[in-house]
Amino acid sequence: MASVLKPVDDTRMLEKLGATLTDSGQYEVSIIGFPSTGSLCRSGIDFYPLPNFERLSLRRLLIPWIIFKKVNKVKPELLIINTPELLLVAILNRIFFGRKIVYDVLENYYRNIQFTQAFHPITRLLLAPLVRVVELFTSPLVHHFLLAEKGYSRELGFAKPYTILQNKLPTSITAKYTISQPRGYSKLIFSGTLAKSTGIFEAISLCKKLHEIDASYSLTIIGYCAQPDFFSDIKKEIENVPFITLIGGDRLVPHKKMLDEIRKADIGIIIYPPNPSTQSSIPTKLFEYIALQLPILIRHNAESHQLVRECNIGIVLTEFPDYGALSAEIKNNHFTPNVPESIYWDSEAQNLIGCLKLI
Repeated sequence: MASVLKPVDDTRMLEKLGATLTDSGQYEVSIIGFPSTGSLCRSGIDFYPLPNFERLSLRRLLIPWIIFKKVNKVKPELLIINTPELLLVAILNRIFFGRKIVYDVLENYYRNIQFTQAFHPITRLLLAPLVRVVELFTSPLVHHFLLAEKGYSRELGFAKPYTILQNKLPTSITAKYTISQPRGYSKLIFSGTLAKSTGIFEAISLCKKLHEIDASYSLTIIGYCAQPDFFSDIKKEIENVPFITLIGGDRLVPHKKMLDEIRKADIGIIIYPPNPSTQSSIPTKLFEYIALQLPILIRHNAESHQLVRECNIGIVLTEFPDYGALSAEIKNNHFTPNVPESIYWDSEAQNLIGCLKLI
């Protein structure tokens, strides 16, 4: 498996795809990716960290070539990539060495570039169509597509044949971080990518409003922000706010650390502002919160809301909530989660093994 920006111990590559393949006894796995901040130790998996580089830099242009050389060193029978800029690397490996190719689509990359602020507006205008053109023209040479969201099967007409593998949490991990004692109500958490499109400012605002009503409310923010300017905005927003704690921010956070903070929390916040790049998504953290039976405050899309209601694990927020009434509902609502087996990665694992057998 190879990625440009995901770390070599990325939870999807390592704990989901990688662990599933090695545990099956049918595969030896190598992972090439961004350097990790955690320890790398997993039986049956070899790690190949890339040299450090800035996300937006000229050095990044050399990374596909470095990965091409590393892939040829490992000589895999199957190459799984999750970055559009590695499509040409993968196609060259198929043409010259006959390697089978799987494209693990983690995002609708065209929309992610076009409708978020990760790039300068002029860059977005040029880069988004370029990425989509590369995806369209290389798709006939890709053996199989893995889609991290159900909605991508509608949005990405070129992605065929495909298998949907949602970012659920394995039960082997869930068992380590589930708590048995009753939770409180006031320790809020926002985990994952820190970006305008993922609702970090909405989470901060919500906590501040609730804190005005009840001073016991606090918020832990844990995750990585890829944009230095935006990270500065986040720090300004929580400056001199003692009840909000930031972990990570300008550096990657190991997934184990994130799960440990989720275990300590009382309620998770998921508020996504309307954006074409995330309109079809079911966030990874939604699966994690439900699997760990963490109550949720959510405002996102109908599918996410329905999942929360079916599992009886949270409150669907209105656009302009009555914060006093919301605080009372949080305190008085004793959730009894109903978590089905389908919420865990184990339900996806067999689909992964099955689709690879057909390639």
